[in-house]
Amino acid sequence: MSARDDDLSLERLIASRLERWFSVSQRPLPWRKEYRPYHIWVSEVMLQQTRMEVVLQYFEKFVNRFPNITALANATLDDVLTAWSGLGYYRRARMLHQGAQMVRERFHSRLPRDLATLTSIPGIGRYTAGAIASVSFDLPHPIVDGNVARLLARIDGLYDALGTSALSTAEWSLAGRLVASSESPRAFNQAMMEVGALICRPSAPECPACPVRDLCVAYATNAVDLLPVKAPRAGVRTMQIPLYLIRDASGAILMRREVEGSLMSGIFHLPHGSRELLDAASLQVIASTSSLGVFRHTVTNRRIEFLVVSAGLATDSVSETAEEYVWIDPRHVPDIPHPSYVRKALEIAGLLKKPS
Repeated sequence: MSARDDDLSLERLIASRLERWFSVSQRPLPWRKEYRPYHIWVSEVMLQQTRMEVVLQYFEKFVNRFPNITALANATLDDVLTAWSGLGYYRRARMLHQGAQMVRERFHSRLPRDLATLTSIPGIGRYTAGAIASVSFDLPHPIVDGNVARLLARIDGLYDALGTSALSTAEWSLAGRLVASSESPRAFNQAMMEVGALICRPSAPECPACPVRDLCVAYATNAVDLLPVKAPRAGVRTMQIPLYLIRDASGAILMRREVEGSLMSGIFHLPHGSRELLDAASLQVIASTSSLGVFRHTVTNRRIEFLVVSAGLATDSVSETAEEYVWIDPRHVPDIPHPSYVRKALEIAGLLKKPS
């Protein structure tokens, strides 16, 4: 890789090309309107392990409901989890809420600019701190997320496997050199994320559209499809889980609030006929012999087939069930924190309308 334009270093050339591309090709995302630190923070937390098109359905509703850090910090956790319902990975919402409370108390509801101070806030790690500092405050701090990691591995021809400390060290070092060479860290870091998401995709990348194609080792050596080297894949668990739809005389449905564990603590579920997903003891029920419907759903590495089954309690009294079980009018389910598969089940049962 010997390309040089006007004696610019290779890092400067890459940074310049990406910044120029971003100036004309960036998507009009809502958090890019004003680059408010709070909006950048919320967007980055939402985008962790969640697709952009899903986040775009939630972001503006969330920041309209909690328009600033003080509003988020003052809200109840239930309100935050309800607004987060459907985004999944609910620990993110709890940490965001906890982080907002710390920022309110320690920093008068203003996110700090200093990287080390940012990482002292619950839920803000190295990547999120770098994103907030660079995108909100235009400071030269590196970022490496999944899209950026793929782009850097291909640009520099890095053959260490994903997830290894060797690859992480090399990529963070390269990202640091590149952002230090940029004119605008804000534009450069977002350009890397954008090119990684839209052009340098995991499969079928659009190399002809890439602004740094001629500076890319993987492209020059026909190794685009080989990089980054994938780590051994964790085993995928397949499950079949009945969901019991139990109603009382008024039409309310029986739901259970998860009270333990890091996966979905504080979230309301339909009773399960299995302990594979959540560890709650199964209810004693009288289930219908036919299901109301079947749908598939993914939770982390679990591929689940849910069977929605009409059922009744095997006892005459709910008082014999655990105290975390409650009767809820199905019309009020949108107002409580619940996973997206509960909504799917209630839609199949005709108790909730599908969003238009």
